[in-house]
Amino acid sequence: MEKKDKTVIFDYGATLDTNGVHWYHIFANEHLKHNPFLTDEQMRDAYVYGERQIAATRNIESMHNFLDTLLIKVAFQYDYLQNGGIITKEQRRTEQISDACYNLAKQNTQKVRPLLEQLAANYNIGLVSNFYGNLDEVLKDFNLRDCFDDVVESAAVGISKPDKRLWQYALERLHTKAEDATVIGDSYKKDIMPTKQLGCSTIWLKGKGWKDNPTNTPFADAIITDIMQVSNIL
Repeated sequence: MEKKDKTVIFDYGATLDTNGVHWYHIFANEHLKHNPFLTDEQMRDAYVYGERQIAATRNIESMHNFLDTLLIKVAFQYDYLQNGGIITKEQRRTEQISDACYNLAKQNTQKVRPLLEQLAANYNIGLVSNFYGNLDEVLKDFNLRDCFDDVVESAAVGISKPDKRLWQYALERLHTKAEDATVIGDSYKKDIMPTKQLGCSTIWLKGKGWKDNPTNTPFADAIITDIMQVSNIL
């Protein structure tokens, strides 16, 4: 890694692949195209069930790309809905929803690559993500892995955001001090608060979160609503 004076560290999910939109909303939007009777409560419960099943089964493996990951996620969501009598087996559209979500992520990651290349001229570039153990494969699939000097993934470290230790580990891996790092992420709680407490500069990508966004945000040094606005700040 070429040592530069300053470092930029990105979050991945809902930052680089959806431009600030929590993945729940992406899934829900696609589900409703096929089963418009589903309620927000039902879809939120299905999403949470899917994430918990993935954590329990650990059936996302290191060789899985993002489409593989989506197929597993959506299947679990449908399991919840079908087992609860909310939909029938015939109403499942696992492949269609997974394909649509994959294409959206691919479009967003393709748009963000020029930004990463631009920043790499002046900064070390890192990535810190709560992910399932296959983030390297996902980044390679989207032609992004070579944009980062280092990638720190919660499943590999055994620590998850918002634990500051994950961020501290990333700073050490990138050989940078907190005061020389700028962190960019969509989650105020998981990305912005812990890194500001460590001494980093922060840029909050304020999008459509799981819940309503906080109104008091003293830990955010800058707020953007589109990931490409980073180039106006750095």
